[in-house]
Amino acid sequence: MIQQNNFYFLANFFNKNIHFSSSNVTFISTLYGSSKSFAVKDLQEKNEQLVLLLSDIKLVNETKVELSVLGIADSLIVIDDFNLESIQEKITEISKRKKFVLVTTYEVLKLKLPDKEKINHLTTKINVGGDLKYDDLIEYLNLLIYTKDKFVEAPGYYSQRGAIVDFWSYSEKSPVRLEFDGDFIESIRYFDSESQRSFEKVEEVTLAGAFENQAEDFSSDIFGYLNNPIFIASAYELDNIKSTKEEIVPVIEKEIKVKKKEKILDEDEFPEPSHSELVSESENLKQVQVDEQTTSFDYKSKNANWLIEAELNYENRIELGFSQAPTINSNYQILFNTLKDFTDKSFNVVITSENDLQTNRLKDLLAEINPELGELINSGKIKVETLAIKDGFVNRNEKILLLTDYQIFNKPYRTKISSAKKYKKSKAKSFASIKRGDYVVHEDYGIGQYAGLQTIKIGDADQESMKILYADGGVVYVNLNYLALVKRYSSNENLKPTLATLGSGEWESTKSKTKKKIKEAARELIELYAKRKSAEGYRFSPDTIWQRELEASFFYEDTPDQAKASEDVKIDMEAKNPMDRLVCGDVGFGKTEIAVRAAFKAVQDGKQVGVLVPTTILAEQHYNTFKDRLTQFPVRVAALSRFQTKKSKKKL
Repeated sequence: MIQQNNFYFLANFFNKNIHFSSSNVTFISTLYGSSKSFAVKDLQEKNEQLVLLLSDIKLVNETKVELSVLGIADSLIVIDDFNLESIQEKITEISKRKKFVLVTTYEVLKLKLPDKEKINHLTTKINVGGDLKYDDLIEYLNLLIYTKDKFVEAPGYYSQRGAIVDFWSYSEKSPVRLEFDGDFIESIRYFDSESQRSFEKVEEVTLAGAFENQAEDFSSDIFGYLNNPIFIASAYELDNIKSTKEEIVPVIEKEIKVKKKEKILDEDEFPEPSHSELVSESENLKQVQVDEQTTSFDYKSKNANWLIEAELNYENRIELGFSQAPTINSNYQILFNTLKDFTDKSFNVVITSENDLQTNRLKDLLAEINPELGELINSGKIKVETLAIKDGFVNRNEKILLLTDYQIFNKPYRTKISSAKKYKKSKAKSFASIKRGDYVVHEDYGIGQYAGLQTIKIGDADQESMKILYADGGVVYVNLNYLALVKRYSSNENLKPTLATLGSGEWESTKSKTKKKIKEAARELIELYAKRKSAEGYRFSPDTIWQRELEASFFYEDTPDQAKASEDVKIDMEAKNPMDRLVCGDVGFGKTEIAVRAAFKAVQDGKQVGVLVPTTILAEQHYNTFKDRLTQFPVRVAALSRFQTKKSKKKL
C-alpha cells in the first residue's frame, strides 16, 4: 500500500484550511470523489472523535475500504447494519474507545437508544485472573436470560464443557471462550462460531444483556455516547431526512416489539390475527403513509461540532477548491488530452490503481498509447501510484488532478459488502447433521459408529464427549474441542461400511495403501508429461498493446492466484512445447477471465478459439461474458448451441 508521503501535496491540507467557527457549525464547499476520505484521514489526526455521515450503505462500505487503504483501519467503527445485535455491539465499542472514526448513514441520527450510564452499569467486564467465580458466571448468564446449548452460534447463548465456558455477549462481535482453573480465569479467547476454534487471546471482554430488555428506557440517542465529536455531513441530506410528524421512529424499538411478539408464539404455530389486530395494523399503516414527511434535522441543538458540505454558496463557506475529475469512459484520446492539458498547466497529476500489477500495466499501456505520455511518466510530471481509492478529483487551489483506474475503465469499486448477519441457529454444520447410529471416520482410528454425546469424568472435571463405537466392543470418546478430527462417512453407493478394529493396525494399513496408490498415479503422470515436454507446439506472440488494454480494463481486482494463473497460461502459450494446463478454482474466482485473456491472445495470432462448456445455459453465459469483454476489439464472438437455428449454425 502506498505511503502517505507519496501524497505530500495533500498532507495536512484540511487541517490548514478548515478553521472551525465559534459556533458549532462550519460550512465548507463540496468534497468531490475521494477527497472526503482524505479529509477524514487528515482531521482524525488532531481530533479524537469523527463521525462521517453518508447517504447509503454502499457508500459506507466503499468509504470503509478507502479509509482502510489510507491507513486508518484500526480507528474505524462502521455501522452498516441496523439490526438489534449489530447496533448493541457497535454502541459498546463506541463506549469503550476514546478515539475513533465512526462511518455510517444518516439513519444513525434517528436511533433512540438506552441511556449510556445505565448500559455501562449493566455491562460487566471480565478479566483474566479476575475474581469472577465459575458458579457466579453461570448464575449471571441465566439472570441475563442467556440460553444454554451444546454450541454457541449466536448472541445470547452459552455452553459449558467442564472447566470451559463459551458465551456470545450482545456487546461483543465474536463469541468468547473462558477457561477456568477452579474459580480462577486462566485464559480468555475469541472463537469462530462456525469452526468453534479460537483465534485471538485477550485479557478482557464484556458481558451484557440484550438491548431489548431495556425497551422501557430508550430515552437517549447517538449523541449521548459521544464526547465532543465532529460530524461531517451534507447540508442537503440534513435538510431532507425522512421522519414522521410525531417522532423519528427508532429502528431498534420496532425490532424489539417484533421480537417480543415472536417470543410469545411457538415456532410451529401460525395463529390467525384477530379482527381487532387487523384493524389496528391497517390503521397504523395508513398513519405511517399519511404522517411520513421530509423534515430538517435540528443539528444546531446537538452537543457536537458540525462540518457541513454546503452545495449552495452559504455565507462564510470555506472554499476548498475541489471539483469532479474529468470523465474518461475508457477513451484513450480523451485521457491523453486531459493529462496533457493539466500537465501543461503545471498541475500535479496522479493516476492511482488498485495494485502493483495494475500499476505496471497502466505505465506500459500509457507509454504505448502515446510516447509523449511515456515521457511525462518518466519525467515525473505524471505519477502512476498504487492506491486503491474509488474516485479522483481536481483541486484548483493546490493544482492537483487525481484520476483512478476505476474511473478510467468504468470499473465498479471493489468492496466487501457486509451482509446482514442472521444469527439464526445453524443446523447445516457437519456435526449437527450426524445422528445417533450414523457412520463416522476418525482421522486416527478409522470408521466407527456414532453413539451420541456422553459426559465423562476426566480428573476432577466433567467433559462432554462424542461416543464412537468400533468393532469388537471398542469405544473412543472424542472431546468436543477436537471435533475437527471426525467426519461423517459417505460413499456413492451408500454401502454399509465395516467398522475398524482398535489396535489392529488395520486403519494404518488402509491409509498406507491409499498413499501408495497416489504415488503410483503421480509417477504415471510424470512419465506422461515428460513425453509431452519433448514434443513441439505453436509459439504464440508476446503480449500486444491490445492485450494489455484488455487486462487493464478488467472490472475487478485480480486475486494473487488469478494473476499468477493468467501469467502462467501466457508463458505456456509463448513456449515451444504444447500447452497442457488445468486452471481450477471455486465459482466466482475468475477462471472465465483467464480464458478470455488466453482466447484473445490466440485470436491476435490469427487463430480461431473454441470454448467448450457442459450445458446450453453455460454456453449462453460465456458467450455474453466474452462478447462484453471483447466488444471494443475487432473480434467476432458467436455461440453454437441448441438456442441457434439450423441456418445460423450452418452459416457459422
